Order: sequence, then C-alpha cells, then structure tokens
Amino acid sequence: MRPSGSDGETREDEEPPTELCLGTDGILYVNAEGVDPEKIQGRKMFHGYAMTPEERTIAVVEIHRLAFNITVSVQGEIRQRLLRKSRRQKKQKGR
Repeated sequence: MRPSGSDGETREDEEPPTELCLGTDGILYVNAEGVDPEKIQGRKMFHGYAMTPEERTIAVVEIHRLAFNITVSVQGEIRQRLLRKSRRQKKQKGR
C-alpha cells in the first residue's frame, strides 16, 4: 500500500485496503498488513482468522438473521412515520 497524503486522505494512486471486517462493536476494521505502523499507532486493532467452512455457515445464518431483523425494524419505523404524517395531514385538512 502506498502512503497517504499528508492530510490523511487516500491519494488517487493509492489502493484502499480490500480486506475488511465489521466488528460487533460497530467499527469497520481493515487489514493492517502493509500499512505504515505509525499511521495506525493508538488505533483499535482487531486480530482475526479465516473461518472454517462450518464457521462460515454459522456466520451466514447469523448475518441473515441480523439483516432480517434490521429490515423488519426499519420497515416498522417507516410505517409509523408515514402513519403519523398521514394523521397530521388529516388534522390539518379538518381545521
């Protein structure tokens, strides 16, 4: 990986890290191999491993469950927001 510009932004000729992990703490982690240690000093680190096929199967099931739950929750919030908006509009028309 080529070094970033002095402002910390990725230069056009720099390839961003492609290996990443979303931690259960909500933080997105990237592979630190090839990154200048000074750039990552003091940051949270995640040390992981490649999953076995069995572990991947379990992970996919859990990710699917999580994604489904998030979808249902967001859809419920959207419905409630639309319902409140509709009620407000009916009140305003009734005045």
